[in-house]
Amino acid sequence: MSEGLPIDVDDVPRHRWEYGEVGATRRRLGAASGAGRLGIALIEVDPGKRSTPPHSHADEDEVFLVLAGRGLSYQTSAPEDVRTYEIGVDDLLWHPANGDAHTLIAGEDGLTVLVVAEGSRTNITYLPRSRQFWLGPAWLPADSAHPFVADAELGPLELPEPTRERPATIRNLTELPLREGRDGRLAYATRDARDMGSNKLVLAQDEMPPDTHNTDLHFHSAREEAWFVRNGSGIARLGEDAHPLRAGSFWLCRENRGVGHRIEVGGGGMQLVTMGDLIPGDVCVYPEKRTFKPARGLELPY
Repeated sequence: MSEGLPIDVDDVPRHRWEYGEVGATRRRLGAASGAGRLGIALIEVDPGKRSTPPHSHADEDEVFLVLAGRGLSYQTSAPEDVRTYEIGVDDLLWHPANGDAHTLIAGEDGLTVLVVAEGSRTNITYLPRSRQFWLGPAWLPADSAHPFVADAELGPLELPEPTRERPATIRNLTELPLREGRDGRLAYATRDARDMGSNKLVLAQDEMPPDTHNTDLHFHSAREEAWFVRNGSGIARLGEDAHPLRAGSFWLCRENRGVGHRIEVGGGGMQLVTMGDLIPGDVCVYPEKRTFKPARGLELPY
């Protein structure tokens, strides 16, 4: 665990799933960085394989960003309502809690996704295909096979032809509004899953200009934040300390640490993914400016 410091995703151990049609590896970036709530992972799905059995979380939103490859999003609300949608690089998929059961199916070149989940309070997951509930490390019915084994025993998924029109919960980054601005070295050019309706999670991508900062030094009273560098290099600034960032770097900051943080972009610019949870009552504190924001659009001195 490397709490508070950037890590390289290549240094995070892989966890392998291989059951029937399911074939994937997962790197638990959030856990490796000491996340308290956020579940953040890099998942690589084998060519032609699925990431998981179809499932739905009782109280946990998830947002996926496709980093590489192509494939299908499989979604179902009932046995007679099964849909697939084509997905590819830079597609965002938002899966609200207690919504359609879903999984990912990789194309011939595989599929790599970055996923952020808000963290469940109940750890309840429903698997409609095997009619099981996952309860943290246990499952119901208690005398049934492991859910991945039970899914494999049911054989291949029946896949309908992809639906041409995708739902509002699947959008390419280029389809989302670009929010951009600059004030000296402060700059942003952001496309955000919140513009798809996500109200519990942030997953946003910034195309950062060279030699800029993404924000003033700050910390949150309640929110966790994390960043993944897709391209470029720079510095993770934590108070007076600076830690190098490069493509493949991941950094997570816990809530209420009392030390300001920000990303400082190098001379080549940076393609930066920002993730976090949206916690009611969160206060953002700017220690250098000695101000705080108790609500959007309101900044007060202290």
